[in-house]
Amino acid sequence: MKRVFGFIGMILLILFSTGCSLDFSFLDLLEEDRTTLVPTIVNGTINFEETDYSSFAIYHSDTYDLDNVHKYNDILLETKEHIKRANVKVVMVDYSNLLPWETESDGNIVASGSGVIFLEDETHYYTLTNYHVIDSFLSGAVAEIKTYSDTEYFDAEIVTYDNQLDLAVLKFTKADRTDVSIINIFNRLYYQFNPGEIVLAIGNPSSLENNVTFGEFKSMQNLEDVSFRVIYHDASISNGSSGGALVDIDGNLLGINTWGIEDSEDFSFAIPNYIIYLFLINNGILD
Repeated sequence: MKRVFGFIGMILLILFSTGCSLDFSFLDLLEEDRTTLVPTIVNGTINFEETDYSSFAIYHSDTYDLDNVHKYNDILLETKEHIKRANVKVVMVDYSNLLPWETESDGNIVASGSGVIFLEDETHYYTLTNYHVIDSFLSGAVAEIKTYSDTEYFDAEIVTYDNQLDLAVLKFTKADRTDVSIINIFNRLYYQFNPGEIVLAIGNPSSLENNVTFGEFKSMQNLEDVSFRVIYHDASISNGSSGGALVDIDGNLLGINTWGIEDSEDFSFAIPNYIIYLFLINNGILD
């Protein structure tokens, strides 16, 4: 599942938000890093001002400096495999209309999307996804997940959510899973996204599972009815990609893929990592 905008309306929105021309420029990459501002706390809730983004430091990875194509490709492949093992498929299943002779395997899947494992404790893994992937719980559907190595779906619990930010956290038992990776959500936190940097999107679009696409970060954009600027990139996402991770070349979380444009694979949008982090802090998931 992904949220889809009409193509013409989205193009006009982007053009007008950038003065009728796409502006992919930010600070000069040679400029000295600026001091990161600490988000303000109002009535116990951490808030973020969009003007704070310009204060973020410029990010630089050692991978950017590689001139050996084989080493560079190895890192890309390692990142690809890492994020596949951090990816989960999220489904919402309605069991309310099962007939007496039917089993739980006959439940009706009413929504499907993606998620990314970002945290663990002694007994559970925790997964980020979009609220609109799991919002059918309001009508009685239950959440289930499938990890990279799973052959069937397992129960998941909705821990917290924010419908305005379109974010949610699920947890599920570790059981005997060993082929699981955890995405680093801190390494790129409060750094700017570099224009043109390679990004990877992981998700479960349509009938595919653990599908990875490559693209580049374009710019930060405003979307209608979204209260914060979002990441605009061109790694392809489709229905079922919602909730999947957007990462940098080293596998660090940049955002959660949430929106796309109907009939186009060149316009993809993600919730940025600093919004995700504040969501996790304000909902008690992180200290």
